[in-house]
Order: sequence, then structure tokens, then C-alpha cells
Amino acid sequence: MRNRKITVEHHGTTYYGQVATIESTTLGTEDHGILTAYLHCSGDGWGIGVGGYGLDTYDEAQKKRVPTAYGLDHIVQLARTAGVGRWEDLPGTQVIVLFTSESSLGSTAAGIAHISDEKRVLILKEHAQTWLPEQAAS
Repeated sequence: MRNRKITVEHHGTTYYGQVATIESTTLGTEDHGILTAYLHCSGDGWGIGVGGYGLDTYDEAQKKRVPTAYGLDHIVQLARTAGVGRWEDLPGTQVIVLFTSESSLGSTAAGIAHISDEKRVLILKEHAQTWLPEQAAS
């Protein structure tokens, strides 16, 4: 499957994909205190971290960061899109990493798609905007 070109149409947008294996995952608090999740993926001579969205928020009344419903759904949707029932089963799973341009070099991953079910697509920004419409412009 060397450099196989894949396109995925999702909600009227064409995404360009590359087959990758999820090598490992990260789910936890980064050094600056924000809860994030990453899928660390590798393809034929390349690798990328998919994710990095803040899954919690700062609660002024509590003076601390607190989990969000969006954050939980983000984790669930990553697993469902990849086709696994548990976060722990993600490593070793193949996915299609999606990009907004044909060249992924220097690009940020837009999301993932299931390796064989074209209906299972997760565009990270789109998912965030369904939960956090006030951030639609960012």
C-alpha cells in the first residue's frame, strides 16, 4: 500500500487520506494542565499525532479545570471511528488519517476515517464545533 492515494468525501468536503497504524495513544493532562487525547499514527515512512484538542475547561467558580461532555464524546468518537470498543484496543488498529490538502507534508491531521467503512469519519474541528458552536470561527 505504498503511498496509496485515498479521497474521502464528507459533508461536501474532499479530504485526502493516508493509511496509517495507530502505534500508541495518549490520554491525559499535558504539562500546561489541559486534558488532551492523541492517536500516534505511522504510515509508510511518516508519522503524525492526531488530536490535541482540549477536552476540559476552566471552571471559574471551582478555580480548576473540569472535564466536559464534549471531551468524553471526543474519546468515544475516536474509538468508534477506528472500529474498537475500548481505548486500550486502539494501538495496532489501521485507520485513514485525513488531511485538507493532497500533500500531508507539514500538515495537521483533520481527522480519521475507518479503514473499510466509508461512513465512519471523524473530522476533529467539525466534531468540536457541534459541541462548542461559540468556537466555530477558531
